[in-house]
Amino acid sequence: MADIAVSMKAYAKLLLHAAKYPHCAVNGLLLAEDSKTSKEKKQIRFVDCIPLFHLSLSLAPMLEAALLQIDSYCKSKGYVIGGYYQANEHLTDNGLNNVARHIGRKIHDYYPEACIFMIDNNRLNPESVSEVYRVFTMKEAGWKESDKRQTIDEDTLQTAAVLLEQEQYRHLVDFDNHLDDVANDWRNTKLNEIIDRCL
Repeated sequence: MADIAVSMKAYAKLLLHAAKYPHCAVNGLLLAEDSKTSKEKKQIRFVDCIPLFHLSLSLAPMLEAALLQIDSYCKSKGYVIGGYYQANEHLTDNGLNNVARHIGRKIHDYYPEACIFMIDNNRLNPESVSEVYRVFTMKEAGWKESDKRQTIDEDTLQTAAVLLEQEQYRHLVDFDNHLDDVANDWRNTKLNEIIDRCL
C-alpha cells in the first residue's frame, strides 16, 4: 500500500460535508492524482473530494448519474476516483457498513489502491488535533483498517478548524443539492475559492 497524502481542499470539504448535515449520514468521493501522470508513484495524493449525498446514500440511479459526471470531470483534470468517504448517521456508529463496502469495492475494481475514509463523528469539532477519519484498504479478506499511520499537517488541521468555525459549510453543495436544482454546482467552485484563499 502506498503512502496517503490528503490535500487541504479534500480534507476541508469532507469535514464540512459532515458538519453541514450532522443529523444525516453523508458520503462522497475522493479524487486522486492519476498515477500515470503523478510524479510520486509511492504516494496516493488525494487532491479534492466531491460530496455526494445526505438523503439516501445507496440509491443506485442517483449514484450512477453522479459517477458518470464525476468520471468525466476527473478525465478533464487528470484525476481518478481513488477513494470514498462516509459519516454514519449515529454519533457512535463509526464502522463500515454494506453501503461503504459496496461503493468502495466498485472504486477498487477500477483503482486498486482505493481507500475508504470512515469519519469519526465524535471528532467533528474545531478542536480536533488529528484527522477525523480512519482509513480502510482492501486486503485479501476484505476491507481492513490501514496499519499505515498517515497524518494531516498542522496547517491543514488549523485551516479546516477555521473554516468550520466560520460555518463555511453553508457554501458546500453535494449531489443531492445539485439534483434538487441543477444550478447548484457540485464541483463547489465557490467553496474551492474560499479554501484556496486560506492557502
